[in-house]
Amino acid sequence: MPSATTFRLPVVRLVCSTNAEEYTIIEVTGASSGSRVRELIFSKLKIPVDNNHAFFVYPSEIGSFALGAALTDRQLFSLCAEQGDPTGSLKFFVSTYPNSAPNQIDPGYLSERVPPSIARR
Repeated sequence: MPSATTFRLPVVRLVCSTNAEEYTIIEVTGASSGSRVRELIFSKLKIPVDNNHAFFVYPSEIGSFALGAALTDRQLFSLCAEQGDPTGSLKFFVSTYPNSAPNQIDPGYLSERVPPSIARR
């Protein structure tokens, strides 16, 4: 594979979830690094920038939490470059833990995604 400094991703769409139930399609076409792919994922999932350090990207499948260890930027970019496609074949789970939905680190994070009555439980 060409080095990340000279290679930009072709048309690549990812399917990502923070709860293994609701999925978001994320366009990462043109990204030139794993950190850029991660930034696009976090932005689309509305993860506050101040909390990015607490979230990890894990390989996954529909209906599953993490199916492996958290990916480094290098691993994330390599997966996108080697297996990414326009149809969203690559799936990722994004969370603070590999086997559960994210903690409510920021009071506004879950409130945008879950009705307030549920988020307070």
